[in-house]
Amino acid sequence: MKKILVTCALPYSNGPIHLGHILEHIQADIWVRHQKSLGNIVYFICADDSHGTAIILKSKELNILPELMIKNILNEHKKVFINFNIFHDIYFTTHNKLNYFYSLLLLNNFKIKNLLNKKYIYQFYDNIKKVFLPDRLLKGKCPKCLVSNQYGDVCNNCNIVYNSYDLINPISILSGSKPILSKSEHLFVNINNYKNVLNNWLLISELQNEIKNQLYLWFNKLLDDWNISRDIPYFGFKIPNYYIKNKYFYVWLDALLGYISTFKYFCNLNGLCLFEDFWNINSNCELYHFLGKDILYFHGLLWPIILDILNFRKPTGLIVHGHVLINKNKMSKSNGNFINASKWLEYFDSDSLRYYFSSKLSFKINDINLCLNDFIKTINCNFINKFINIISRISTFMEKYFNNILSNKLSDKNFYYFFVDKSDLISNNFLNFNYNKVLIEINELLNIINQYINDKQPWLIIINKNNKNKLHNFCTTIINVFKVISTYLSSIIPCTFHKIEKYLNVKLTWNNINIPILNHKICNYDKLYNYIDKKIINYFKI
Repeated sequence: MKKILVTCALPYSNGPIHLGHILEHIQADIWVRHQKSLGNIVYFICADDSHGTAIILKSKELNILPELMIKNILNEHKKVFINFNIFHDIYFTTHNKLNYFYSLLLLNNFKIKNLLNKKYIYQFYDNIKKVFLPDRLLKGKCPKCLVSNQYGDVCNNCNIVYNSYDLINPISILSGSKPILSKSEHLFVNINNYKNVLNNWLLISELQNEIKNQLYLWFNKLLDDWNISRDIPYFGFKIPNYYIKNKYFYVWLDALLGYISTFKYFCNLNGLCLFEDFWNINSNCELYHFLGKDILYFHGLLWPIILDILNFRKPTGLIVHGHVLINKNKMSKSNGNFINASKWLEYFDSDSLRYYFSSKLSFKINDINLCLNDFIKTINCNFINKFINIISRISTFMEKYFNNILSNKLSDKNFYYFFVDKSDLISNNFLNFNYNKVLIEINELLNIINQYINDKQPWLIIINKNNKNKLHNFCTTIINVFKVISTYLSSIIPCTFHKIEKYLNVKLTWNNINIPILNHKICNYDKLYNYIDKKIINYFKI
């Protein structure tokens, strides 16, 4: 039995949850559910990233205190995740006393290890909004590949990491104006001596090949000193003045520490003595972070260094995904190509998106394109026609002739166990984050089932009354095979799976997948899922 801690990257506290967030949390939630179905102990945690310049600016725009704003947004985020059947053991915020404690602890460790130094730097200032601009509030041309519309830290096109002042033709996202360079003193951490730490971690961690290659490129270069301070106006934790005056901790420092403080708060809240088990330097538990490729630099480089300095364990693996594209274009509010999660649920349910994303998700970091026509086709043709309709083809016979009581034997044991024997293959694909392969395998199995029904023609069997037992055993076999496939899909479609369990009147688990349900009363069939009307595309405006 494994003990595993799973986290997702922290959504920011200045806006709603969108489908990019949902992709990541669906990916993690499916893996967590499957691990639990195998009997492993898994804790799934997350929090809102609640600090930064953007928070103070948004709160001013709304004319409320930032503390109230992040509290309101936290509650909204929690509701959205629950509505998508994503259940964290705790969903917290980085704006908490424990997180401040770990920020100060890390700062003190920087000092003890003689890693701190102060420098005067030039940084961009928006003269209209009267604010220093963090990396994500700047856009310009990448200094290497010259691709436009890149943020002030990492190029999404060529993956180079740079300083914001290296951007070509930078523009403030806040005002659209050209920012000016302003001089300010900041607190830096020397991380260049941590190459061996990073390389040693890279040798034992579970990472996609593309991610390992990218991290090696970063690790083997000179690691620039890390600026951990930010100027006012800012919302976050203040750095004590004896380190540097009138500065705040950089949001990425305490955001990463949020994984630690959130789990610590969860343990304290529930009276659990688990914290050391999971974060001790010699921990035998596993730690996985699910995140997008655009924040790999912070999680793959800075985070292992932070953990080493704190003498905490490092991640077992980083599970990195690509962006969500809408009709092959990156999501963008300014371009009207953006879908909030709450809006999605006004037109569609959560299981359909979980199924669709699963059909695209693998251990690779390819971007995932959401096309409504393709989405509707996938759900109607694969999910409903191939899977759900299996029961609708059999349920009438069960109700009409057998009072919904399954027979005491299968018509074809070999047929049933053929599907059971796929459990290891399907489970391994789940464990290796290849959900697309899970659905490819399941669709092949569904083709076999539906062809089997067509070949046996149950609607003709009953013509001869002497064949009633034959029909009974046949229906029982199909229902049991459907039970197996439903169990395989349980972590992907939790709402529908619950309805299936209710219909079959039995609890389905991976532990009993090889045991057929016989001489057992099921319930009257009630439609499990409705087709999606193609006309909905005309009403669903992105």
